[in-house]
Amino acid sequence: MTFDQRKHLKMLHKKRRAETLEKVEQAIYYLEATKQPINFSRIAKQSGVGKSTLYSIPEVKDRIIIFREVSLGKSYTQKVKKEQDTSVIQSLKRKIQTLETENKELKLKIKHIYGQVFENTD
Repeated sequence: MTFDQRKHLKMLHKKRRAETLEKVEQAIYYLEATKQPINFSRIAKQSGVGKSTLYSIPEVKDRIIIFREVSLGKSYTQKVKKEQDTSVIQSLKRKIQTLETENKELKLKIKHIYGQVFENTD
């Protein structure tokens, strides 16, 4: 009878993952029971699990996102979207301003060149 390291590591990984999922479940239950906002930071702190771990497990990530949206009444995602929209609008306004300035400069150059062409033809 030999010791199969791969089998042991797989079992250990499954055990740790199950423990992590259990800790996360308990944290969600606690935060829900105490009516605290549910987000990645709070669950990580409450469960003792790293935020990167929460983000790396898809089912946990999706569940936290759903709880976060429910607990915040979807205002969080709407606020983020509005802030992104505002920053995009500001960026586009700056781009328009620079393009309008460049356009004016090019029009002046064209007028100047037309003037030179007409002076040389006379």
